[in-house]
Amino acid sequence: MAPSNVTFERVETPTEDLAEEATQVFAGLMVADPAAIALVGGDISLLPSLGGVMLRALTLTPGIADLFIARDEAGALVGYTLFSLPGQLILSTPEQQKHGLFEFMGKLSPEGQKYYLDVMAKEVPKANDEALGIAEAERNTYWCNFAMVREDYQGKGVAKALFELATKEAAKTGVTMALTTTNIRNVPIYEKLGFTLCGHKVMPSPWVDWPLWFFKKETADPASEAAA
Repeated sequence: MAPSNVTFERVETPTEDLAEEATQVFAGLMVADPAAIALVGGDISLLPSLGGVMLRALTLTPGIADLFIARDEAGALVGYTLFSLPGQLILSTPEQQKHGLFEFMGKLSPEGQKYYLDVMAKEVPKANDEALGIAEAERNTYWCNFAMVREDYQGKGVAKALFELATKEAAKTGVTMALTTTNIRNVPIYEKLGFTLCGHKVMPSPWVDWPLWFFKKETADPASEAAA
């Protein structure tokens, strides 16, 4: 059970201020994450830019994602999950890209730019599709782009409550939920949340090699599908 001082909600219209709060949580949690280090070309000072670009693309572009948040009694953001809706893909449209993508790319070294483009546009999507057995998996599932819980609230049921909200949304249409994680500590957590581990891959980079674990979760009722 989640702490009694924490409230949970689905945010219908995220604001710039909320996107900034979420970015700060991301940057604080990912400072030692090897995937984040690789995607900023080894320059950890760019972590807020990396997180901000992705978070703003999804939260400030209407109608493409679901954001679920957890706040403490003081109103501070302690956790969130962010799912792109089926048919949508992060940073794939000019409307999403205008939220700082090119500014972020300009801060990367030439080597960092090439790595980011090659990995995010080609290698990671290919690995997702192969592991999950779904063509264009990020676009064709209820894809969890972010699942963040502040360190002082981890292990207290916050992630479980956030995923319960998201699962209810996914179950309305029976869509498959999917995600990846770069932290081995999250593997048993996602399995406890009902996700199936579908594979593991190590992604090389000039700065640090980083792991990916792939998960999916069906929300459709097989009996209902059979009867349809």
